[in-house]
Amino acid sequence: MTEAVHFLGAADIRRLAAEHGVRPTKQWGQNFVVDANTVRRIVKTAAVQPDDVVVEVGPGLGSLTVGLLEAADQVLAVEIDPRLAAALPATMSAAAPERAGRLRVIPADALRLTDLPVAPTKLVANLPYNVAVPVVLHLLETFPTIERVLVMVQLEVAERL
Repeated sequence: MTEAVHFLGAADIRRLAAEHGVRPTKQWGQNFVVDANTVRRIVKTAAVQPDDVVVEVGPGLGSLTVGLLEAADQVLAVEIDPRLAAALPATMSAAAPERAGRLRVIPADALRLTDLPVAPTKLVANLPYNVAVPVVLHLLETFPTIERVLVMVQLEVAERL
């Protein structure tokens, strides 16, 4: 029997942020999804399938990562914040113990990413205004294996895209 994953709620996010000394910063456009139903809706809308390799840009504390791990074969989590990148494996081991081995954390700036350990098939991200368009365009150009993209952005960015 497969063990269920534990979606991260607001209390989990506050606890993890305090444990790791993290406060969302405007510099990196950080904000964290805290609603499990929103995570499920994102994963469903992205049409993540069991054989997908999902590149997630900016996983933060991992609230969306949990949902992606539940659905995908592999998740490549690209995180610019070194503290968050370092914390993510342990968080996923606690939240999704049977699926944590499917996670690979890539501590990098998505705008400078030129290589990944596995070819991604999907891109899922919650991107800040100032880098959304360049990140999406760079990743699509660099990784032509990406078949589907779902990014959460501000309305102005969506209109630009």
